[in-house]
Amino acid sequence: MSKIEEELKLLDKNRLGYKMLKDTIFIMFRCNCNAALYKDVFPQVGKKYNKSAESVERDIRYLLKKAGSLLSVKKFIKNVVDKMYS
Repeated sequence: MSKIEEELKLLDKNRLGYKMLKDTIFIMFRCNCNAALYKDVFPQVGKKYNKSAESVERDIRYLLKKAGSLLSVKKFIKNVVDKMYS
């Protein structure tokens, strides 16, 4: 099982937020974690799904909340990306 699949296994894969989260993680990984999440990455993901950056963040936050995650969106994504680098 890949590192990203291991981190995301508890999340509901049928929600749009799941797809947005995966796209966000891959962008952050490609950009070497230097991209500003709310300023650069969420608008880019939102453009793909015809959503605002705020909607992207809200959908991902809802997805994490439903999975019982206590981490913020930013911390969750940073943890996953950091694990991908290790």
